[in-house]
Amino acid sequence: MSNLYKNLANVYDEIYQTIFDYDAEFEFYDSILTKNNIKDVIEIGCGTGNLAKRFVAKNYTYLGVDLSQNMLDIAAKKVPSANFQQGNICDLALNRKSDSVLITGRTISYLLTNKSIKDAFRNIYLGLNSGGVLIFDAIDASALFRDFIEPKTDELAVKFKKSEYKRISKSTVNLASGWTWDWESSYFKKDENGHFKNIGDDFATLRAFTKDEIILFLNYSGFELLEITPKQSYAWKDDFYIARKI
Repeated sequence: MSNLYKNLANVYDEIYQTIFDYDAEFEFYDSILTKNNIKDVIEIGCGTGNLAKRFVAKNYTYLGVDLSQNMLDIAAKKVPSANFQQGNICDLALNRKSDSVLITGRTISYLLTNKSIKDAFRNIYLGLNSGGVLIFDAIDASALFRDFIEPKTDELAVKFKKSEYKRISKSTVNLASGWTWDWESSYFKKDENGHFKNIGDDFATLRAFTKDEIILFLNYSGFELLEITPKQSYAWKDDFYIARKI
């Protein structure tokens, strides 16, 4: 598991609240669920509970699932009335069925092998009621790898309340298991003397997908694709997929 979701879970929680517009994210999911008359949600990759807080506030029946117990500990404090479950999407036995499953925050990017995708979709299929809806986002491989040959670096600086953070990242192509790349990041926090001090490093291999890949995985796993929706996203272009259990 990425160090960002373990020892740096609190740093993740603060930094990503400045990067992502969680109100807009919730409105996006809520509009789709409302259109399908759904008020029952399982969120996989729920992280520190930023969407959970909004689902619970709008009276959804909610279960949040994440691999990282560190992230769930923060989520449970943030949304004590919500239900959470620790588990791996690839061998997950959901403790109840639902009318919808959301895979949020590009969580699918961490499924590096075709087997892991197949296992994840199969578990979700079993966790959905008949006709249930699956919604998830996946980084668009065609857009990302069109000119991605040499390593790319970027620097991010954010403020959260009284804290100031900086992140320096490098992305390097790694096609060992699909449209994958290595993402190395170092995190810094400004101390009382105004100097940025390293507070942790992270490494992860991530995967992007072509639309055809996703469609084949969905068909293979017993889902009917309803819609592909492009959406404004951070750093890399995402496509959102909406599918129904057949």
